[in-house]
Amino acid sequence: MIKTLERINRAALRFLEPLSPEELYPIILSEAIELVKADQGSLFLWKDNRLQKVYASSPQIMTIKNRKRGLSYQAFKANKSFIADATPLQKIHPAIRKLGIKSTIFIPLSYRKVSIGILGLLSKKKHHFSESQLKILELFGSMASLAIKKNQLYVETKKALELRDQFIALAAHELRTPLTAAHGYSELLYRKVGNLSGSTQKWVQGLYPEMIRLKNLVKELLDINRIKSGQFEYILKECYLSEIVQRSIDNLHFRYPKKIVTFNSSIPAKDTRVIGDYDKLLQVSNNLLDNAAKYSEENSRIEIFLKKRNGFLNLSVKDQGIGISKKELPKVFDSFYKGEDNQKEGIGIGLHLSKHIIDYHHGTIALKSKNNKGTTAEVKLPGVKYEIA
Repeated sequence: MIKTLERINRAALRFLEPLSPEELYPIILSEAIELVKADQGSLFLWKDNRLQKVYASSPQIMTIKNRKRGLSYQAFKANKSFIADATPLQKIHPAIRKLGIKSTIFIPLSYRKVSIGILGLLSKKKHHFSESQLKILELFGSMASLAIKKNQLYVETKKALELRDQFIALAAHELRTPLTAAHGYSELLYRKVGNLSGSTQKWVQGLYPEMIRLKNLVKELLDINRIKSGQFEYILKECYLSEIVQRSIDNLHFRYPKKIVTFNSSIPAKDTRVIGDYDKLLQVSNNLLDNAAKYSEENSRIEIFLKKRNGFLNLSVKDQGIGISKKELPKVFDSFYKGEDNQKEGIGIGLHLSKHIIDYHHGTIALKSKNNKGTTAEVKLPGVKYEIA
């Protein structure tokens, strides 16, 4: 009995792995057959309002059709295990006669007391199955049921995410052309705002930064799609990290004119060189500063530090904002994750995209934070170790 429980436990551990249906069903059936030393078996699941055979131990068993008045349906409807003599079935199913099957056992698979399928095992011996074996299979069946339900939910979630990604990619692509035109017109208006006055000037000044934000959002959506399709390209060259950070600060002042930003660099600008994609590193810097501004009070301070240590450039962005809970901190780099109570603008892809960019540059990015005590974003990038001739 101890060996049997150990085998069930090993099977349960295998069920925890992320398996496809094609991988899971053979494991369930082979483990069940081995537990009670059966000869054959089949697995049925309730699909499209009928009990369908999804896997069998042999092609011959797969060809046997289950009747609505048959034993598999009886076990399913009653949600009850039972042992049956298979001899009468030999007249109905020629395959059973050819295989010499003489006894059967049926174990219902259920989730939250609702039947989801049947596990049927067959033996060539007349009285092969016992009540103790039935109890063993009932215990195994409960674990198999959880594994099947987990697998079904995983497949459904995967399909839903694929549909979501397809929709986002299509929407972002369709929005790009009209948004580019709208952004261009808003920029022309903004350049002429000096000749305007009153509320018109205020409207245009409010419109232009929002158009920039919308354009950046669509760009991020397209970038995420390019990453997933392997089309996210980098143009690497020497650039200065201090220059990138300063440009981000200028961009931040445009959107948040009341923010107090301090930039402390302990190294000369000429020593902040990295090999990287300027625009994508700027995207990371913009994102970190934008998050710091978005999640802190209007007149609060944002501190930026740039240091060099062991050949790496260390960039830190520290805010005095609402912070991130210990529970949510490990999830902030997940795609489309915003937090449970996050009502701020954005859709939760900025940090995910930033991590991908920094990883590509052989660097690291991390967040340190506590609730109501602010957040510090830390980026490490390898610096250029040689002088330009």
